[in-house]
Amino acid sequence: MNAKLFSEAISEVSDKYYEEAANYHYNKHGWVKWIAMAACLTLVLFAALSVFPDYFRQQGTTPPDNPNGVIVKNPIDTANNETTPATTTPSDNSNGVIVENPIDAADDETTPATSEIYISMDNISFNEIEALMDTALLWRDPELYDRIWWDREDVIDYYGKDLTPAYVPDGLTAANGNGTAQVVADKSGNIVEDTAWLGFYHDYNETGSPKLTEGVTARKGFSITVSKIGLMNDCVYILPENEVKTSDIDGTAVTFEYRPMPYGPFDPDTHEPSGYYDLYVAGFELDGIEYEILAEQMEAEEVVKVVSSIIYGEEVIVEK
Repeated sequence: MNAKLFSEAISEVSDKYYEEAANYHYNKHGWVKWIAMAACLTLVLFAALSVFPDYFRQQGTTPPDNPNGVIVKNPIDTANNETTPATTTPSDNSNGVIVENPIDAADDETTPATSEIYISMDNISFNEIEALMDTALLWRDPELYDRIWWDREDVIDYYGKDLTPAYVPDGLTAANGNGTAQVVADKSGNIVEDTAWLGFYHDYNETGSPKLTEGVTARKGFSITVSKIGLMNDCVYILPENEVKTSDIDGTAVTFEYRPMPYGPFDPDTHEPSGYYDLYVAGFELDGIEYEILAEQMEAEEVVKVVSSIIYGEEVIVEK
């Protein structure tokens, strides 16, 4: 078809068809507009639903029974934040005790937060002593007093706790009879002697007493003696007793003592010992119970760790 014939054909088209074509064009593009707007709204809703859960998880949650609409802050997980310090040291910390901040598990929300307690040896004072005196046991007239054996449950009931420390150095084992005690009561049932003893040593004789080491003829390990009435041991200090220093461990005043102990065989002419080993003594009062720890052939840090585990009720980290 040439241009002339095409022009003539167009002139024969009725105006009705032009109006229908125009209306069709308008209606078609109107629906496109609404479809486009619906698509945008869908994208906005999708983005909001993706972001809001994380937002509420970080900022807080509103309990369903909260009539006031108060948002309670949730702890934010900092396990993957390398800029967050792991520990804090209070500015007024005079004891050198550093408590690490609890860190949430990043990938396992069921894992409980943990913390570690650090104690610096720079804040522990040792007093040198000449001897450790044992007060002679009092003779008790059996007509007036009875000796009573307490089992483990009796001891726990009397002292209100298990006396076993939370930390025992590797290589040391509990002595037979730990957790039991022989106490003295008058005929009315009043306790007049309540001392309990626990031992943790490297080895034991058949009789149950701690075995001496081969290289050093001395025991290796520690004992714990406790009483609610009062212990009968005493130390002879080189310094006057009013100059004896105590160490603060979580608000508990602990007196640490040290003495180099000689061991044999001794030279028959000079009476010089074969050598010396370390003896440490620690005394303190906690929850109405008086404690004395006597440690032989142990490092000072290990002694502080044992004492601190009794006070805190958990194992601690001791830094030199």
